[in-house]
Amino acid sequence: MEENELENQILEGQTVIGEEKAEAISHKNNALRRLDVSFNKHIELAEYKKTHLLSYWFEDFSQYHDDEKIFDTTTLKTFKRGDIVKVNLGFNVGKEMGGLHYCVVINKNDNPYSGTLNVIPLSSAKENKTYNKDTCIDLGDELFYLLSNKLKKQEQLVNSKIVIFNKEKDCPNKTIDIRALIKNVDYLQKIKEEIDRMKHGSIAYVNQMKAISKQRIFKTPILSGIKLSNDSLDILDNKIIQLFTK
Repeated sequence: MEENELENQILEGQTVIGEEKAEAISHKNNALRRLDVSFNKHIELAEYKKTHLLSYWFEDFSQYHDDEKIFDTTTLKTFKRGDIVKVNLGFNVGKEMGGLHYCVVINKNDNPYSGTLNVIPLSSAKENKTYNKDTCIDLGDELFYLLSNKLKKQEQLVNSKIVIFNKEKDCPNKTIDIRALIKNVDYLQKIKEEIDRMKHGSIAYVNQMKAISKQRIFKTPILSGIKLSNDSLDILDNKIIQLFTK
């Protein structure tokens, strides 16, 4: 190949890349202008909550997108059917559930290298609201009681350690690590705060079962070991069969 011909091919390649970049920048600018129009419309209509939620979602989405290539699924636990997770479902469209919600894991077999998880979203039961029994399952206070029982166990653990610590505080050979005790107390407080934010009653929206990226899972040790009973899972299974199979 002659030198001039090689130079022409290089220039043509650079031209194509330059055109693709210019097109991408133009498309991005058009999308941002359209998004700005949408934000301004919500603000003009005094839909400030929607404006905030949409803003939060684009901030979160941008972070997910930036971290996508470096996200390590092996840093997460291997999930089991019935595990309760907290998930950022994003900004909803129409009647879709959006925002931060508890969800039930329905995968029979998860593995640490899988980037997705199948879940059923949960929502707090609201007074004077009738739920569609054809698409939803009322789980009652099961989730609330699971967390309450975890709180009681953590309180017992902390209290027992405090008793031992008080007995040994003047002893040079203390067996209680004060830093570990502080962590236990901090963990106890976080469980209390989580329960304080909860409302009695949980509704499972089986009709909104979906696959999510594990990046959407909110990492919190508070939900470790929190799992629906087999009876509740059987009820969910029957509703899945009713809704999605023959």
